[in-house]
Amino acid sequence: MLFVVGTAGAGKSSLVTAFQRWARFLEVDVLAINLDPGAERVHYDAEYDVRDLVSLSDVMVEYDLGPNGAQILAADLVAAQATEVFDEIEGLSCDLLIVDTPGQVELFAFREASNHLVSVIGQGRACLIFLFDPMLSRTPSGFVAQMLLSAIVHFRLGLPTANFLSKSDLLEPETLEKVMEWGDNLEALEAALYEESAQQALDSQSGSQRAEFAIGQLRMMQHASIQPGLVPLSSEEEEGLADVLTFAQSVFGGMADARDGFAGDIEHER
Repeated sequence: MLFVVGTAGAGKSSLVTAFQRWARFLEVDVLAINLDPGAERVHYDAEYDVRDLVSLSDVMVEYDLGPNGAQILAADLVAAQATEVFDEIEGLSCDLLIVDTPGQVELFAFREASNHLVSVIGQGRACLIFLFDPMLSRTPSGFVAQMLLSAIVHFRLGLPTANFLSKSDLLEPETLEKVMEWGDNLEALEAALYEESAQQALDSQSGSQRAEFAIGQLRMMQHASIQPGLVPLSSEEEEGLADVLTFAQSVFGGMADARDGFAGDIEHER
């Protein structure tokens, strides 16, 4: 089971849609699950949709809540029925389940109820794809913030995690190359943070403090040997999808009659 996690607008649903379509071409049997009770619509074929169990609009009406409060309560209601959700998906036969999670990553990763949900339905055979937002990743401090968020989500849920730069096609080639270097070379990222800190010090004291905080967080992650290991991903251009499959296979082993789909062998299959 592959959970797709990231901040709002990072491209989770788009990835699930593109990956399901692409996997069918490779004859890999991928089934999609929607765990976002607040999704207005999805463009993939959801084999299980949590909105049939808990709907955000119904929660807002029944409990007289605004969107934010309803999101929190809906997440708790879904987690309270984790066994029922597991019973619904337990009998599904496929090579891989890919799970679209709530838009607000804190609802999925930072609440104990959601931790319980992942534990129950994952049954010890689950991993995470964490999506870096491309616009936030353009600055060194924004990149470090997402590194930290990914590390926290990994720590909270305790699942194998791979980081992908979502919507990489939206970045200019020079910017994309720079961001990818930060993912592979933390010394280059630290140098970029110092440069950003120097620039922000000229603009405002608060800007300088933010950069210094980011440097401190980066050093903490370096000390803990946390490396983002970023992979570029474009659901629109179907780039990086083979790497998603490769990661899942590395965690779960081979998949039945899947023509392996490893990134290095994918060109002839196209």
